[in-house]
Amino acid sequence: MTETELVDQAFEYTFPYVTMGRLRAVTLGDGRKPGRIALNVWNHRRNLAGPRDRRVTTPNADTAYSILWTDLASGPMALSTPDTDERYYSLAFLNMATDNFAMAGRRVSGTRAERFVLVGPDWDKPLPRDVKVIRAPNNDVVVLCRILVNGDADLPAVNALQDAFTVEPLGAVSNKVWDREIGIGEGPQPFVNLANAMLARNPPPRYERALLERFREVGICGTGRLWEDLADDTKALWRERWPSLLGSLTGGLLGIGPVVNGWRYSKANLGNFGTDYTYRGQVALDGLLALEPAEAIYPSTRTDAENRPLNGAHRYRLSLPAGVPQVNAFWSLSMYQKEPDGMLFFASNSINRYAIGDRTPGLKRDADGSLTISIQHEEPAYATERTNWLPAPSGDFHIVFRAYEPKAAFRDGRAPLPAVERL
Repeated sequence: MTETELVDQAFEYTFPYVTMGRLRAVTLGDGRKPGRIALNVWNHRRNLAGPRDRRVTTPNADTAYSILWTDLASGPMALSTPDTDERYYSLAFLNMATDNFAMAGRRVSGTRAERFVLVGPDWDKPLPRDVKVIRAPNNDVVVLCRILVNGDADLPAVNALQDAFTVEPLGAVSNKVWDREIGIGEGPQPFVNLANAMLARNPPPRYERALLERFREVGICGTGRLWEDLADDTKALWRERWPSLLGSLTGGLLGIGPVVNGWRYSKANLGNFGTDYTYRGQVALDGLLALEPAEAIYPSTRTDAENRPLNGAHRYRLSLPAGVPQVNAFWSLSMYQKEPDGMLFFASNSINRYAIGDRTPGLKRDADGSLTISIQHEEPAYATERTNWLPAPSGDFHIVFRAYEPKAAFRDGRAPLPAVERL
């Protein structure tokens, strides 16, 4: 294998670690200044996303988010959840490679109050009895909580639930975020430094150690090695390859996977990638912290039934037969305006509706139980169409169908979504 190929593979392999490291540094601080949230403390987003929310592409208008960053090196953490009274919620436990190594919540453990103990890989002291133990593969863990919100009027109830999620250290606690100062800028130098810092903190599994030994040749080894330690020709190669490396990961969550009726479905290994480092890197680029398919799937399309790009100059409809989609929790169809850089965000509209779904008030179904969704920029002329209207921006757009707790037939394509029709 050439050094060029090694650089390309090392970038692809470590990109999720670096992306998580940057997110960790932005939220918790990077050793030079404190972040906006604290380590080992729940941080809650109190509202639903709207057009002004442009921090993360393809925002979600269905759930409220809470996030917990924890370092288990100093001891386990006890997490308590409230009784949500059958309301959907999920806790996704992710490592720094972006794998969902554990799940809790409605699908997995129900909605009654629970208590978990989150434990690092090296902890060997006694733990509380009669408590579910979740053992993490590394000490750096992020826990992402999603709670279903039934519109803005439901937010006070959801905010109260968020406050009832607690975390309690069972050992000595260190609030030190990094072992040393790090840089999170752009370019090969901060990338290599952060990749090695993250790999040093989060050693890969045994079966990947031979891979890391090969990457050592181009400066990626996970022992805290710095850019300054690299040979001049290795630095030059990283600089030469850098302009094309990020472009090699485009596609990701919304652009890779099987296509049925124009809808692109996630790959089956979403959220638990195994050795599919290409897909893992692609999802880290535009679908970071995605759930595994058993919890949620995200079919998306940017074209109609004739494979023509979706654009607000035209009118469309999506006709869902009775019983479609097959889900155990809930579903929604979200509308995104496509930005020049390819990122997707909500666009302002006259009725402040950015998604439509099974909980949208007043939806009109046909006598046979089917549902026809009107997708267009201009307000529909007829009252029934206005009730079932998902407003589109004036230019190119992209729609994403979110299905939580999808049934197997929907997940594997045996009961697919119909194509979007242009009228």
